[in-house]
Amino acid sequence: MKAPWQGLWNNWLTRRTPRVQRHSFTQRNVYILPSKGGWVYAVVVLILLLAAINEQLNLAYALAFLLGGVGLSSMSLTHGNLRGLSLSLGATRSVHAGDTLQVPITLDATSLSRGSYGLMIEQSLPCEVEAGQIATFELPVTTQQRGWMDMPRWSIETTYPFGLFRAWGYWRAAPSILVWPAVEPHAPDMPGMPDDQGPDMPASQAAEQMQEVREWQRGDALRQVVWKKSATRMACGLTPVVRHEPTDTASSTWIDWVQTQGLNTEARLSRLAAWLTRAEALTHQANHVYGLRMPGHTVPCGKGPTHLAQCMDALATWSESQG
Repeated sequence: MKAPWQGLWNNWLTRRTPRVQRHSFTQRNVYILPSKGGWVYAVVVLILLLAAINEQLNLAYALAFLLGGVGLSSMSLTHGNLRGLSLSLGATRSVHAGDTLQVPITLDATSLSRGSYGLMIEQSLPCEVEAGQIATFELPVTTQQRGWMDMPRWSIETTYPFGLFRAWGYWRAAPSILVWPAVEPHAPDMPGMPDDQGPDMPASQAAEQMQEVREWQRGDALRQVVWKKSATRMACGLTPVVRHEPTDTASSTWIDWVQTQGLNTEARLSRLAAWLTRAEALTHQANHVYGLRMPGHTVPCGKGPTHLAQCMDALATWSESQG
């Protein structure tokens, strides 16, 4: 159970960190406090100063003020290591629920006269960028459920250069990522889906199965003639036949919501996702297209990564109210 002050702190941070595509750290949104080592360092300097006052030792005064100046310089350097840095979110692609999303984060220091070093994003991703340069790092984010997922609030911190102070800031990225339904690991075969020819079948044999024949026409090359079939036809006084590659006889499969009856909503979507993935794999081995029928929404037949993503997007955004 969270303490009341934690809720107030989160609400205050939410108001101060609106969702933006590009976030720049300035004097207003970089926070700094002494680290554990910094507190110990401050106590040592304070004891040394008290001893100098008590014993009236000039060298002790000088040493205490020197160490105090180093501490104050460290505070300025640590704060400046993060101040002025800009963060933005790179192009992301959808993944299935339960998979890890690799989020590209770009650090932009093109406007800085010095680099940012020893940075940590979410206390798990070390990164740094040279002055005047741009660097991109990938932050793993675990997805939980399908649908639009807002990016969490990320923290970025640094203790560079001496570790006496910890400076940090927060960023909430604006774009939301569409998470597809999880793929059912052992989904049964869908009724009506073409059989997989398997990876061991030669491409020439698969192509031969797709060939048809037609009557010979003037201009057809001799190499197109199917002599075994033509010999019988010519003996009967008929014209020979030639091989013909069909261009508009693609087999089509409709992946339908009603074929998953008996399961709950999320299980049905997971099974449809598995069938879509399997149908897309078949398009590489045969002239095959597929479409998706959902209550209130239909994706026409097609194939290819863009078509598969369109179908998965339809599953990810579907709600029972559409039915």
